Amino acid sequence: MLRLVFAAAFGLLSLFSYGQLKKFYTLNEEEHFDTIDFSLQATAGNCVLKASEGEGPLVIYGNPDLERINPSFKTDMRGQTCNVRLKLQEFKSSSVGDGLLIAMFKEHAERNNFWKILCDEDKIYRLNLSYGFGHADVDLSGTSVQYFKVKTGSADILVDYNNGQPNKIEMDTFYVKADMGSIIAKHLDLSRAKYIKANIGFGRALLDFSDANNNKCAIDASVGAGNLDVFLPDTSTPMIIYLKDSPFCGVRIADGFEEVENNVFVNMSYRADAPNLLTFNVDVALGNVAFIYGH
Repeated sequence: MLRLVFAAAFGLLSLFSYGQLKKFYTLNEEEHFDTIDFSLQATAGNCVLKASEGEGPLVIYGNPDLERINPSFKTDMRGQTCNVRLKLQEFKSSSVGDGLLIAMFKEHAERNNFWKILCDEDKIYRLNLSYGFGHADVDLSGTSVQYFKVKTGSADILVDYNNGQPNKIEMDTFYVKADMGSIIAKHLDLSRAKYIKANIGFGRALLDFSDANNNKCAIDASVGAGNLDVFLPDTSTPMIIYLKDSPFCGVRIADGFEEVENNVFVNMSYRADAPNLLTFNVDVALGNVAFIYGH
């Protein structure tokens, strides 16, 4: 069901024509730097982020409704790192009434604010992305991402490696946070992340490990009143699940796992010293968690 929901949601992005976009911001390599620390805060809209050859370290196209949004783009250098801050939420009034107006007309804001962000394949990136309303499609194929964080207020977000190219460097942390919206993170093995963290409030997230078989990874997840679905690889991948639950939550563990201690589950391939071990630490309060095979 979640797959169908996201297929419908992100199919909307294909309706936007890049011909309608104009170049808003370009990061020129006037000073030497090897890392870009990029932060995005968007109140409403639709956004695509992907790698592109020949465009430059960071190029941003958009068609914002300037009567409602005043984009802000700031940069500063710190050593070999260029810090970039893009804000798409600076409405002309910050009153409480205007905040209610934003919520009432979020559909209009989503439809009339579309952004395309292009990264360079040769730079190292630290990405911190925050979306309010709308949709976001993040394609990390062919990039060198050192740290990744994405947060949704009420937006629907897809993160994937669309052409199957893995992260060019080992990623330290891949972090998703869903307050009210939805996040689907596909082909997480291609991120090459050492740590994956998920914080689910009232929203919903799907973490896809269905193709994982080579990389060791520790996954920490906290679920409040929302839902977390975890797609597991086949039984040849060693896995262990540490679960902290409550009487008010729902938990589903895939077939093939044995409870070796209270709320500790392992599969038949588990070895504590396995070089490709997946370790899940999950804390669920009122919500639902499901571990299911992805294939």
